[in-house]
Amino acid sequence: MRKNNTFCGSEPTWANACVGNNGNPSYVEYSIGFSKAANVLIDLVLSGRGFNYPVDEFIYPVCFNMRHSIELRLKGAIEELIEISKIKNKIIHFDLSGSHHIGNIWTFFKNESEKLDHRYIKINENLESTILDVSDIDSTGQTFRYPVDTESQKHLTDVSTISFSRLKIKFNELEENLGRLHFLNTYLLAEYRLKTFTTKMSRVKLFQLANDLPNKSTWKDEEFKQVKLDLMNKYSLSSNDLTKSIKLILNHYEMAPMIGEIPPLKSLCFDNICLLLDEWIKINPSIKTRHLSGPVIESIDLSDINGLTKIFEDMKQRHVAEEKMWDKLSTIINPQILAGFKALFYFARDKDFSETYVLKYEYELEEASIYFNNNKDEFKKSFLHLYEKTNLIDNFITSLFFLNHHKIAEALISRYELGNSFTWLEEARSRTLFKLPDICGYNDI
Repeated sequence: MRKNNTFCGSEPTWANACVGNNGNPSYVEYSIGFSKAANVLIDLVLSGRGFNYPVDEFIYPVCFNMRHSIELRLKGAIEELIEISKIKNKIIHFDLSGSHHIGNIWTFFKNESEKLDHRYIKINENLESTILDVSDIDSTGQTFRYPVDTESQKHLTDVSTISFSRLKIKFNELEENLGRLHFLNTYLLAEYRLKTFTTKMSRVKLFQLANDLPNKSTWKDEEFKQVKLDLMNKYSLSSNDLTKSIKLILNHYEMAPMIGEIPPLKSLCFDNICLLLDEWIKINPSIKTRHLSGPVIESIDLSDINGLTKIFEDMKQRHVAEEKMWDKLSTIINPQILAGFKALFYFARDKDFSETYVLKYEYELEEASIYFNNNKDEFKKSFLHLYEKTNLIDNFITSLFFLNHHKIAEALISRYELGNSFTWLEEARSRTLFKLPDICGYNDI
């Protein structure tokens, strides 16, 4: 087999680009390269006022890269749309490799995306004008690639000038909106994977329905029958559709509180949590004044024998405290409680969808049950690993606020005198800490 001496790696290694299976690029990664190339060329032309990089020559590679980047971004968006559609048990087909007409690609994406979820409508409105401008001037990617078309007719005879300054403004605006579209696609893919939707109601529409529903305590009143009819009409739902939607709402940590219901924590109550934190606070007393005093960072002098001795002594004392704590709690901690603790702790790392709290609990329960039934040492190790977390109470309280268990969160803050311990506390209380970007569709509910 002939060796290619042009497209190959060489020294210096930093200049070697990873491609193919070594890079695993998608349409999006390809598009970013063409986009950045266009922007670099535009900036070079504008910064040199056209002297070193003539506008009449550079217009073609700039516009070709711009146009090709847009085609790739739209194809990437369609790929993501296809994945979302599969989750909703809807099948859409598009010839990604054989389709190059940017107007047709856009029309397909716009129509299919808006049928799939109403949240695409606004971002599509922001994108459409510029994409159609590109399609009008170069629908198939030939205008800036060759001086003439396949019938030997000169390109761009209807356009006398193209402004680099205008291109920069419009292309940067389009790039920003295409980036927001990619964010929305990625977000919706994660959201739909949670399965919190029905055939007629997306997750965000379920939130809207929850907001429209009266407090659950009134559902036995005669007036609620009319409320249900009004809601069925508003959301175009049958009685069965409404029942399915309400069932999802009632079991949801974010939606149920909107109708006066608070789903219980997984295998935990206030007393369970205090069993752990009463012991944890003994070896982490600084949590009470951490925010007031600021972080304390101590340097370690490895040549200081006394300093090292103190460090090892502190470690030993902490280990003794952990063993005493385990002796005290080991008869109480079962797989369910351990899973509840770990789910509450690890959920705070993401704090995106309350559904992931349930998924984390199920995962942790399966692992804890295996340890408990087959290897008690691993069960103990798993518990102590959690107990050693210096941000244990931070995460617990963050998760409790997200899951709408404000009473437990406030009770813990009071019990351990933590009112000044967290810089983010007011944001958690007001839920601004958990606010999603506007494009996700929840902030107007």
